[in-house]
Amino acid sequence: MNQVIKVVFLLLVLPALSVSASWKSSDSDHFRVYYRKNTIDPDSLLQIAETFYAEMPRITRHISDETIKVYVCDTQKAFQASVHAPIQDWAVGCAFPLSRRIILQNPKQIAVAKLQLAQVLRHEIAHVLFGQYTRKAVKGIPLWFVEGIAIHFSKEWVPGRHGTLLRSVFTKSVMPLHELTEKFPDSSTGADLAYAQSQDALRWFVEVNGNAPLWSIIDRLHTGSNLNDAFKAVLGYDLITFDMLWRESLPKRYHWASLLSSSYVFWGCLAVLFLFSYLITWNRRRKRLNKLAQQEEVVDAFFRE
Repeated sequence: MNQVIKVVFLLLVLPALSVSASWKSSDSDHFRVYYRKNTIDPDSLLQIAETFYAEMPRITRHISDETIKVYVCDTQKAFQASVHAPIQDWAVGCAFPLSRRIILQNPKQIAVAKLQLAQVLRHEIAHVLFGQYTRKAVKGIPLWFVEGIAIHFSKEWVPGRHGTLLRSVFTKSVMPLHELTEKFPDSSTGADLAYAQSQDALRWFVEVNGNAPLWSIIDRLHTGSNLNDAFKAVLGYDLITFDMLWRESLPKRYHWASLLSSSYVFWGCLAVLFLFSYLITWNRRRKRLNKLAQQEEVVDAFFRE
């Protein structure tokens, strides 16, 4: 009987041991990275994490210094399994702020998505820090604000988002922010626009009001206030008004001249200009050669019989 119990216990424990044994780990002062063999250099990842953590004393001095765990998966399947929740195929990272846990895709997959590992890591850490600081109100904060804050804190810059928002302004397909309160669109195109809007809304907020009012709002969230009340207390108007004012500002800020601020459009125009100049030069040279050829075909009067 005892032998049977031992066998059953062994069968139950072995799968867990095999899973844990397949993960390696490395630690720093505030982070522990779990990774698969030959997936990443843990030291460089920890350095990026600690550098960003040091940039956020405004928050970190008010929260627990409990270790933040970062899991770097080697496959899409492992990423989905580690998240333990439905997640879109375009996602390359996921943060669980209240449990201080971050799940990242394989760095190669992040590169395929035209993103940088350092940017993604900083973004997810920003989620954890912001979530820890505003844990009294975090479940009621609109998603667009949460993502906008993560992008703002991490200083994330994805050039393609500028063009995405620019096209949406011209096609009048910008989504009201209240539609981005609980979730982003399932499609990668819709999600890209949602992230672009979140980034721009926070950027416009800071441009118009400055950083001090933004921190005043965040501090009110820290004490348990909801975002709508925090906006009214700090700015004197609510989220609906902010949404309206922000959308009204878009056509003024995203006009045809702003096309030149897009690196893709700039280099594209430069290539077209170069091609146009080449065609003009080639056409002029062709005309000169044709003229010379015609002159050679004309027989001088001296040689006529």
